[in-house]
Amino acid sequence: MHLKDLTVSEQEKTVELAKMKRLATGLLCLMTIIFVVSHYFHDEYTWVGFIEATAEAAMIGAIADWFAVTALFRHPLSIKIPHTAIIPNRKDAIAEQFGEFVQQNFLSEDLISKKVQSMDLSRRVAAWLSESKNANAVAEQMTAGLAGVVRVMNDNEIQSLIERKVEDKIRTTSFAPLIGDLLSFISSGRRQQEMFNAFANIGLNLLEVGDKDIKETIETQTPWWFPGSLDKAIYKKIIRSVSKSLYEMQVDIYHPMRVRMIEMSNEFMEELKSSEDIKQKEITIKEDLLKEPAIRDFTQSLWKDIKQSLLEQSQNPDAELKKAIHDAVIHFSDSILEDDSLAKKIDGWADDSARYLIQNFGHEVANLISQTIEDWDPNAASERIELQIGKDLQFIRINGTVVGGLAGLIIYSITYLLSL
Repeated sequence: MHLKDLTVSEQEKTVELAKMKRLATGLLCLMTIIFVVSHYFHDEYTWVGFIEATAEAAMIGAIADWFAVTALFRHPLSIKIPHTAIIPNRKDAIAEQFGEFVQQNFLSEDLISKKVQSMDLSRRVAAWLSESKNANAVAEQMTAGLAGVVRVMNDNEIQSLIERKVEDKIRTTSFAPLIGDLLSFISSGRRQQEMFNAFANIGLNLLEVGDKDIKETIETQTPWWFPGSLDKAIYKKIIRSVSKSLYEMQVDIYHPMRVRMIEMSNEFMEELKSSEDIKQKEITIKEDLLKEPAIRDFTQSLWKDIKQSLLEQSQNPDAELKKAIHDAVIHFSDSILEDDSLAKKIDGWADDSARYLIQNFGHEVANLISQTIEDWDPNAASERIELQIGKDLQFIRINGTVVGGLAGLIIYSITYLLSL
């Protein structure tokens, strides 16, 4: 990989890895120089033997550990020795094993459930949402999200969908029974008698208000040769008869005409609920209504109005929609903080959701990890892994040099003492 192709973090790790490699190699070179010099003076001074043995063992330890570390990532000195370049050669097997390792040890249902339960998730989220600035941020994101959704929607398809849904709803909804039930509820029990009294009062008031009109109507409808006294008598007869009937029906709940009119209203409401004739008439009315241009104009403009309103709300910082969402978020968070049973229910839902996700999609995460590593180029994969852990592995080389040197010193010392 070229340095310019790496991220800043990877570039820093590359520099650190190179430094550690130079340090480990430099220590090996130092031990080699010490060994050469001490070997040259070996016969002149007794104590030089200790230094020579230490340097020799340190060299062996350094070279052995260099070979072990290098063999993980590539062939040492480009010599294809068996069981070297382990990571490039076994990349796919390592990827599969790593995916299984992650799934078994990190994506376990019990492990994730235990973590979710220990988080007290509902109260932590509620405490965060209860702050006005956070609730406002949520409202901002939700309105922006809604605006983003409506922007990418196809207007023609949405308008056609709304039109079809409105038409289907009008056709499938039987309004007559609903009206019948509503009227039955409104006029049930004592309310029915009160409504009848109200209608009787309205009738009496209409007679009083329309006094002049009634007189004129009688005068125009009778022959011209009728005397005015006869018109006046007819007028009085009609007014008195109607007024008397209305008054009697108003004061007597058992008046035959009142009873009959109530029966007729009840029969009409029952017909609204079950009459096939009324159902057919309703269907005809609805079909005629759907053919009206006003209905089509309404359904076609409905989406435009909704879309325009959402876009305007998203751009206005003081929009009512944002305020409503903000208040709803605050109210919901306060409810969680004040109600332990609600908090426990939400925590339970979170736990169940986490278990469901792990149970149904945990293997997908493991497969994603495995597949991602398998798709890497073997050499690139080796370089990536070395970049992450190579710095620490160089300490193996350094430790091998030091430990090897100490081991050589101890062995030489023991041998020297035994030879005395």
